[in-house]
Amino acid sequence: MEVTQLPETVSVKAGDSLTLKCTLIGANLPGGVRWYKGLDRNQPPIYSDTQGVSNRGVRLVPGSNTDFSIDIPNIRPEDAGVYYCVKFRAGVSDKELASGKGTQVSVIAKPSQPVVRGPTRRVTAGSRATFNCSTEGFSPQEITVSWLKDGKKIQAGQTNILNSDGTESISYQAENTVEIPLEQGDVRSQLTCQIQHRSLDGPLQQAFPLGDVLRVPPKVRLETSPPSPVQPNATVTVTCHAESFYPDDAKVELFPKDPPSRKGTVGLKTPNPDGTFSLKSQLEMVATEDRNSSVFLCQVQHNSQPLVNETIVLFIRMQTEDNRSKTDGPENDRTTMIIIAVVVCFLLVVLVIAVICLIQTRHSKGKDATAVR
Repeated sequence: MEVTQLPETVSVKAGDSLTLKCTLIGANLPGGVRWYKGLDRNQPPIYSDTQGVSNRGVRLVPGSNTDFSIDIPNIRPEDAGVYYCVKFRAGVSDKELASGKGTQVSVIAKPSQPVVRGPTRRVTAGSRATFNCSTEGFSPQEITVSWLKDGKKIQAGQTNILNSDGTESISYQAENTVEIPLEQGDVRSQLTCQIQHRSLDGPLQQAFPLGDVLRVPPKVRLETSPPSPVQPNATVTVTCHAESFYPDDAKVELFPKDPPSRKGTVGLKTPNPDGTFSLKSQLEMVATEDRNSSVFLCQVQHNSQPLVNETIVLFIRMQTEDNRSKTDGPENDRTTMIIIAVVVCFLLVVLVIAVICLIQTRHSKGKDATAVR
């Protein structure tokens, strides 16, 4: 008696039906035929011609004495393994008469949609962040995990592949980790995990918006309009700018430092082309002399981070002799010089006219004396 199993290896997709072929060659001896997964004959068989109700496999040619091929529907990853067609001798205690060499079954199962995990807290621009990509339930274990940033491949670490339940030849799970620097320009960037496997018609992808974990601190600056020093009693606007921050949860407060009084008016958040935001607060006042050297404080709170404090001093051009000599002296000197020059020129013109008139008068008198003689 000989039992043949062909082919020796079979691949089947998860969810499909598996056909296992078995042919008996030789004398038609009494006794049953059973299919087992693995070498353990004490386990319940996949198929037994004497236990039809409990069979998972369905015989393809019922009633045949030589063809014991079976079909197993709805294959799962855990169905992978070696299957044996075994002929038993009839008797009180069944004895194995012959066995096939086995059929190696590999189940091709698709990996799950990848899951990308990033930092649990926001990362400040200029720092590095670690991301993890995982997928599971695939078979066979050969798989490729790669990373793309804004559609361009970046270098990643080695992929770790594990059995999903710790046993061999079932289904697998894979993990890959990448570390990248985060910059202000990444507010709208995406990091993508890409999975390639023989069970797929095309790669599986899962994108992760970097803006979900990125923090861009505000750039804070203060200014006065017009710039210091300002003329007395002029209208002055002090402005605090919080610029290019992300996310948009920022608060700006502007007020005189000593003594504190009314606060500035906060405008609306303005989106910037790069995805960041800007915000400003303005305080308008009249530049009276008592406001000279006033200090204005701007406090910016962003994304639960420590307060950012910036100050500016308002200087007023005081109308004192010292200030005139320091600030207006050169201008007054120039004006005085111009006036002196004009006066000198005028006097020179008058002098020239007088000389001309005198010469003409003397010349006329000389002619009259000659005529008398």
